[in-house]
Amino acid sequence: MVKKFFIKGSIFIIILIAILSVLNPIFILKGGYTSKISQGVYEHTGKSYDILLLGSSHMNSSINPNVLWNEYGITSFNYGTGGQPIDVTYYLLKEILKNHENRDIIVVIDLYYLGLTEEFGEEEYIRYVLDSMKFSKNKLEAIISCTPRDQWVYYLFPLLKYHERWKELSKTDFNFDTRESYYKKGFAAGREVYGKKNLSEFTTESAEIPPKSEEYLNKIIELSQKAGFELVFINTPHDYTSTAGMKSWHKEPAKMFNKVTEIAQYKDIPFINFNNIYKEVDFNFESDMFNNGHMNIWGSNKVTTCFGKFLAENYSLIDHRQDVSYAAWNSDFLYYEKAESAATLK
Repeated sequence: MVKKFFIKGSIFIIILIAILSVLNPIFILKGGYTSKISQGVYEHTGKSYDILLLGSSHMNSSINPNVLWNEYGITSFNYGTGGQPIDVTYYLLKEILKNHENRDIIVVIDLYYLGLTEEFGEEEYIRYVLDSMKFSKNKLEAIISCTPRDQWVYYLFPLLKYHERWKELSKTDFNFDTRESYYKKGFAAGREVYGKKNLSEFTTESAEIPPKSEEYLNKIIELSQKAGFELVFINTPHDYTSTAGMKSWHKEPAKMFNKVTEIAQYKDIPFINFNNIYKEVDFNFESDMFNNGHMNIWGSNKVTTCFGKFLAENYSLIDHRQDVSYAAWNSDFLYYEKAESAATLK
């Protein structure tokens, strides 16, 4: 009797999970980050990329995979999402690695979000990633580690949060087009010009990293050692005063990044703080920034070109542009370039 009850109960749970796995992707909110996770994590796997680019919106608008391809023949994908906390970055990286066979990859992480001082990031930002991840051990661990306990069930079953969306469901929810993210390789940057000076005050002093941020920074370092991939840290150009007055943010980010420099040097990990090398990049804060925290497309082109040169000079990366098996990348770039030119003319 007990055995039959257990079997029936197990079958019911399996069927319920199967139904939810079908409905959850339909009901979650769709957007650029949804298509990015779909394309970068699940659609193009195996040995698709030489470089994985992770981080918050600072990464999203900084390193452009199409520029890396056009100038250096390097394949990459930008997994940056708005407000992506470092703990979410860690679990997203684990999910990406699970689906990629290339262990010669280089993982590049923008460390802006180390500055978060609260235990959890904002729900909206966390959902950009977790709602788009398929159910897996990595997703389950991310929910437990990156979200408050009273929200776990809503991350496990997004349908419970979005069930009222049934009134507004459209064709897009059933057949979401992810091609734009595919051609852009996850990258997105604005075209407005900030027009103001950087108010940051630079210093040689250092300050401690928030505890949870440092914990997950070390977890990422340990993962690289265990999995055998190369790791590079960056800090893309932004005004350190942009977070002044935020209760949930480090009060002295410039000093915090100096601490990162110390850790990176000790661990023998490259750390490129673009805030300290404006001249080398020929970067003009007033004309190359979209706002005080993010670059525009022209600033991104400068930073990406500089970063690509660093990669080409320091790693044994193959220029794939003449390889016929990578011909699709050439056509993808031309499609992207045509779209970008049209957008600039508008």
